[in-house]
This record gives sequence, structure tokens and C-alpha cells, in this order.
Amino acid sequence: MLKKIINADDFGISPGVNQAIITAYQKGVLNSTSMMMNVAYTDEAIALYKQNPGLAVGVHLNLTNQLNQRPIAVPKDIPLLVDKNGNLKHGFVSLMILSFFKKKELKRQLEIEMRAQIDKALKAGITPAHLDSHRHVHMIPAVFQVAQKLQAAYQIPRLRVLNEDFFHTLSGAKNLACLFDGGLIKYGILKTFYYWNRTKSDTYFYSVIYTTRLFGKNVKHIKVPKKYAAVELGTHPSIIAVDAQKFEPQFYNYLLNRKDRQDEFEAIMDKTLPNKIV
Repeated sequence: MLKKIINADDFGISPGVNQAIITAYQKGVLNSTSMMMNVAYTDEAIALYKQNPGLAVGVHLNLTNQLNQRPIAVPKDIPLLVDKNGNLKHGFVSLMILSFFKKKELKRQLEIEMRAQIDKALKAGITPAHLDSHRHVHMIPAVFQVAQKLQAAYQIPRLRVLNEDFFHTLSGAKNLACLFDGGLIKYGILKTFYYWNRTKSDTYFYSVIYTTRLFGKNVKHIKVPKKYAAVELGTHPSIIAVDAQKFEPQFYNYLLNRKDRQDEFEAIMDKTLPNKIV
């Protein structure tokens, strides 16, 4: 029988996201989440997890720059990753480019920060169920190699592999919006890295193509290739009214005010959603 993992990324990023995740776990179909260990509401997320220990929690490695995001490791130990103020400085593209030119040293410094984030989860009493990353940066080959190493070292059961099949997705969703909104480009880059990394997984990932738009016809009929034992539905829910009461700049920097996040929350509150995954 196909195992169905309904996962929410970004646990810890804001009160609205945290509340959406816990509500969808308690009253909806969410059974898994990925926690960011170096964001403003990580401590709140940890406290919520301890009240809901049945929720599977993975580490959502956060290695890029959104509104002066800081690392957990000491900045002087990871100079390639931080600016003069000690803030993380790279986006997906710049981290990718750096990985081509300074691969060895970048991998060394990445391991320091990635270990620090995993160690923080362990110290909080979390036994990581999986390992993945914000913006899917772990799929960059140099980063992926470090993630694989740490998955083995910490005996983390699963490392997210972005193996989505374009034709299976479109045959179920019948939505061509990805051709015009950048979804196909993102998919193409990440799928190229999937082949580059030469790593298989028995868990299918849905959906890079419709990231933050998993509602409506995009979840009406989710087709999973027959060779997989499990499927992970990757969502980014939020209760946007909760965050609207605050005026913290990072909420807007992470696009937490987008209605798409609210729609995804409502989608994973639907008890019939798992029946649509075949």
C-alpha cells in the first residue's frame, strides 16, 4: 500500500505558519513537517511539537539569505556563507555558482552549519524523521553530498529527493500554469540536479511544479508512478490572518501574506485529500 506523507515546510517561520501546521495535524490530514532551526519562531515551533509529539518532524536546512537570516554556527567559521555582519548572504543561484568554483571549502563550511542546525533539533528533543532544505538548495550537487553524509552520520531515515515526473503531474492536475509562472524552469533545474546526484529514493515528491499552489485542481488527482512505496506531498500552509496582525518584515520577505498559503492550509484540512493520491 502506498504510504502518503502530507508534509508542511517552514515550521518555525511565523505564528501563522506554526498555527496552520498544528491545526492541520490535529484536525486535518497533515502528518509530517519540516522545521527551520534558525528563524524567529523556532522556539514556538519546538514548544508546539512537544505538545504534539506524534507529528513527524524533519530538519528544514536553512542556508540562504532572506532578510538578514543568521546561521547557527559561529560566523567566523563559515566565511563563505556569511556577509560582514554575520548574516547568511547567498540565494539559490549564488550558492550554486559558488559550489562550482570553491566546492571543497564550501562543503567543509556547509557541513559546519548543517551540523549545527541538526544538533539544535536534537538538543530540543527532536529525532529528525527526514532531512530537506529551504528553497531545495540541498539538491545542488555539492550541498547534496554533504546532506547525504549527515543523513548517514545522524541516521536520519529519509533525505528528500526531488524526483517528480512532469507527465504524471500534468496528467493528474491538467494545469499548464507552470509553463508561464516559472514553475517549469525551477522544475527543470532541480530535475537536472536529481540526475546529476544519481540518488534514488522509494519516496516520490509532489510537487516542485506547483510549489505553494497545492490546492484546487493541482490536488484533484495526484498520480504517483507505480515504482514508489511512498509519496510526499510538499505544502507551505499558513493562516495569513494571524501574521497580518503583525508587521514583521520577514513575513513579507518570505511571502507569508500570499493567499496561496491560506489555500494550501485549507487543502490539507480536507479529510478526503489522501484519497485523491493514487
